[in-house]
Amino acid sequence: MLLSVLFLGAVMIVLATLAAPVILTQGKRDKEEELIWRGEQYARGVKLFYRKNGRFPTSLEQLTQKQGNLRFMRKPYKELMNREDGSWRLIYVAPNGQLIGSLTRTNILLQIPGQQPQPGQPGAPPRPAPAPGQTGPDQPGTRPQPAPTQSGLGTVGLSSASSGQVIGGNIIGVASKIPAQSIRIYNGGLTYREWEFIWDPMKDAAQQGAPGGQPGIRPPPPPPPPPPRRP
Repeated sequence: MLLSVLFLGAVMIVLATLAAPVILTQGKRDKEEELIWRGEQYARGVKLFYRKNGRFPTSLEQLTQKQGNLRFMRKPYKELMNREDGSWRLIYVAPNGQLIGSLTRTNILLQIPGQQPQPGQPGAPPRPAPAPGQTGPDQPGTRPQPAPTQSGLGTVGLSSASSGQVIGGNIIGVASKIPAQSIRIYNGGLTYREWEFIWDPMKDAAQQGAPGGQPGIRPPPPPPPPPPRRP
C-alpha cells in the first residue's frame, strides 16, 4: 500500500509538471486577448473624440471625462503587460501626418472623412495654371505661402525627455512599453512594443464605404430569384 501511494504521488507530480506550461501559455494568451481589446478601445475613443470635437485629444484623461452626457470610454484601462505601473506608450501625430513615438510606421494619411485634401496631398485637385503674364506660387519672384494645416491638428507641442510624453501633443493611439516577445502576432508585431493601436482615418473611411455601411455589420442577403415560369 505504501508503494502504491508513492507511485500515485510520483504520477501526479509528473502530470502537474507537464500541465504547468500549458496552463501558463493559456493564461498568457488570455492576457494578450485582453490587451488587444483594451488597446482597440483607446483607438476607438480617439476616433469618437475627434468626430465630436474636431481635434485629437492631448491626454488619455480626456477620453474618460464626460462632455455633457457623452463619454468616449467607460473607464481608463491599464496595460496588462506593464506590471510596474500599467501605463501606456503614447503615439502622437504631427500636422503633416508624421507619427511620433511609433515603432512600426512613420506617417499616416490625415484625410479625415468629410474634409477636402490640401494641395499637394494625395487625392487633391491639381493647382490651376497661372494666367499669361502672371507669376505662380512656384515661379521666381513670388513669395512662398505657408502650407495650411489641417483642422483639429494644431501644433505638436513640447517633448519631455524624462517621461517620453509630448506636452500638448495630438494623441492618435497607444502602445505597450514592454519589449517581451508575444505568442500572438498582432499587425505584424512580434513583441508587445510593436503592438500599436492607432486610429487610421483613411482605413476607417474605407471600412465605412464597404458594403454594409459599417464595419462588423453584414449586409442584408439579396432577395431570392423569382420562380421560373411554366411553359
